[in-house]
Amino acid sequence: MASAPPRVERWASLTGGERAELIRECVEYVLSNYPNSRNSDLYLTILALRYCTPLGRYIQIVPYELIREFDGILEAIRRTRQKLNEMGLYLPTDPGILERRRRKAERMRRTVARE
Repeated sequence: MASAPPRVERWASLTGGERAELIRECVEYVLSNYPNSRNSDLYLTILALRYCTPLGRYIQIVPYELIREFDGILEAIRRTRQKLNEMGLYLPTDPGILERRRRKAERMRRTVARE
């Protein structure tokens, strides 16, 4: 295990495989060095962003006890946004993101239909 976290500096220019590898290394670093991150995806996400990306300079220390109170909120927010989007509300303003989400939704529908 690396003693220092991997740094993700130019996310947009990475291939899918490069992104997956960097994220895996970052998540492994956080999970191995911060045991409480194994109990909270929110805490894991905050620490991964803090230690492995330039966003870290903007993320202040958040007590683990406070994070535990909000565990699950990121997924709840994403699912709520998705539901609103499925109703045609508050769609992305970036056409590329809208198209990407539509393609992903279509892939999911095809996958579920096959099962």
